[in-house]
Amino acid sequence: MKNEFVISPELKRFMELHKIPNITSLLQIEDEILLVMDGFGWRMMREVLELREPN
Repeated sequence: MKNEFVISPELKRFMELHKIPNITSLLQIEDEILLVMDGFGWRMMREVLELREPN
């Protein structure tokens, strides 16, 4: 079964703002970098951490 990611509209807007092309690219960015990027907050950090968890 293929992994399908469902993301919040806020995270989608953040990715568009910073020209992050896909979830895989987003998940490769270190936490410390994400937290200092404009428009990123703790709620999105929690969402990213959940996406990184193995199923």
